[in-house]
Amino acid sequence: MTAPTLETERLILRPHRVQDFEAVAALWAEPEVVRFISGTPSAPEESWARLLRYIGHWQALG
Repeated sequence: MTAPTLETERLILRPHRVQDFEAVAALWAEPEVVRFISGTPSAPEESWARLLRYIGHWQALG
């Protein structure tokens, strides 16, 4: 199953893709972003695994 794309006038929510890696890695490496989530910025390897999980969840679970 492919994740749906949802669009409004101001927002587009689309499935994650491998090309998102740089943005995902930058986001999860930012201390202010993770401050209330995990408290610890992620290394690129952790962000890569996270991105693959995001993609895989839709494939496996819909």
